[in-house]
Amino acid sequence: MSDSFPFYVARRALAVIGVSVALTALTFLMLHLLTPESFPDPRPLHVELLTYLRDVFVRADFGDSTQRPFLPVRSMLADALPADLALLIGAMVIGSVLGIAGGTVCARRPRTFVARALQGLAALFLCAPVYFVGYLVILLFAPNVGAPIPIPLVTVNTYQSLGEDPVAWLHSLLVPWLVAGMPLAALCLRMVRATLPEVVAEDYVRTATAKGVSPRRITIVHTLPVALPATIALIGTYIPILLANVILVEAVFGIPGIYRLIPNAVDGRNFPVLMAIVIVGSVLVVVANAIADILQAALDPRVRP
Repeated sequence: MSDSFPFYVARRALAVIGVSVALTALTFLMLHLLTPESFPDPRPLHVELLTYLRDVFVRADFGDSTQRPFLPVRSMLADALPADLALLIGAMVIGSVLGIAGGTVCARRPRTFVARALQGLAALFLCAPVYFVGYLVILLFAPNVGAPIPIPLVTVNTYQSLGEDPVAWLHSLLVPWLVAGMPLAALCLRMVRATLPEVVAEDYVRTATAKGVSPRRITIVHTLPVALPATIALIGTYIPILLANVILVEAVFGIPGIYRLIPNAVDGRNFPVLMAIVIVGSVLVVVANAIADILQAALDPRVRP
């Protein structure tokens, strides 16, 4: 018998906390065992670990950078994470919406030119690396690099924070959102294209059609909610790849996110920064998967264990 929805959400929230603590402990232990010289603390290992877990989860304190100007890692992440989160969430939303809409079109009109064109584009975006697509878009369309076909929406190194100028923020992220989200859109399109016809063949859909319900209402009210749980599960499993794509897109379009911290931290063996990046990235993936599970359970109670 499945759990009630609030109880299921509470269990998933507790699981997120437990997995996040376990991942943080594992990251600390791995780096401590591989590079013990980077942890000069004379206290026993278990004391160091418990202290680090307390600092991270109670105080949000990852320590100080070991490179000049020796800033707190928390402040470095606070400067970089807003751009990452904006790019990640925007790419996920745009990719999901475009993919579900495209998959619906392909499922309803499978033999039309539009459906074949969408499936061809999906195959192309699944094959092409995001950094290649990003560089190609810049070389062809970015006015500030002298592109042959200048389009004002395509810009490089023009990122502004949401608090400074919301319009400029949106302008600087629109194309990176599309570039990072297209592979996800392609996956969602294929999933919806494959699952929607199975739902359309169900008896209740044929009954609604016989009663004269419009095809659009049948799709939105009766078939998509049944086909979406599988797509949501796919989105959840794709989050780690999307996060990697976001970092690559940041590098291509000059967006000041976590990417700018990684090279210097690796070269300088700045382990507090590296540990914080790994932990934050892992927690983001865990939280995103939990949200996907909750949405899936809201649409289909059968998935609640």
